[in-house]
Amino acid sequence: MSAFSGFRFLRVARAFCISTSLISASMTTAKEQGHITLTLTDEILELPLSTGHSDWTGSHGFVRVSILTRPSDLETWQRFQSLRLAFDLLRDRAQLPEMSILRRADDAEFERWYGKGNRGGLIVTVSDRSLEGDFLRVSGTFTGTLGQSEDFGLTIDLSTPMPVSGEFDVTLLPIR
Repeated sequence: MSAFSGFRFLRVARAFCISTSLISASMTTAKEQGHITLTLTDEILELPLSTGHSDWTGSHGFVRVSILTRPSDLETWQRFQSLRLAFDLLRDRAQLPEMSILRRADDAEFERWYGKGNRGGLIVTVSDRSLEGDFLRVSGTFTGTLGQSEDFGLTIDLSTPMPVSGEFDVTLLPIR
């Protein structure tokens, strides 16, 4: 009976260790968070980070950041679908920024808007950056002009530009 109790204790202890590891891993994932505040011509949107679709890749000196946001409320979702902001981060300086916005027009069709540093003059300025373990925390501002595109940003029509500006503050996990 005593040996049986000892084995039972070991099984309970092992189960406790495994469950503690799983809980710790899920708590680590919970730290991925953030938002983008987007100012379109006459509208300000606070958009939460889409954690499953945002990430970073690279090393301490050079990082590629990809931030995707989606509205969390139905009213905003009905007119604005998503925003993607991506850029290279060389030390503390953003390079090669690009942005895409998917939103609904008045006639319920989707509009695809794009901007890049060399098309639309998109500028991303990083105000804070830290890399702790797997977590990259980066914050800053952006400003520029977006144009519509039918080919996912390959060509951008800036004849009817949409000015954008805003700020971001995100904590990201590496690409999965």
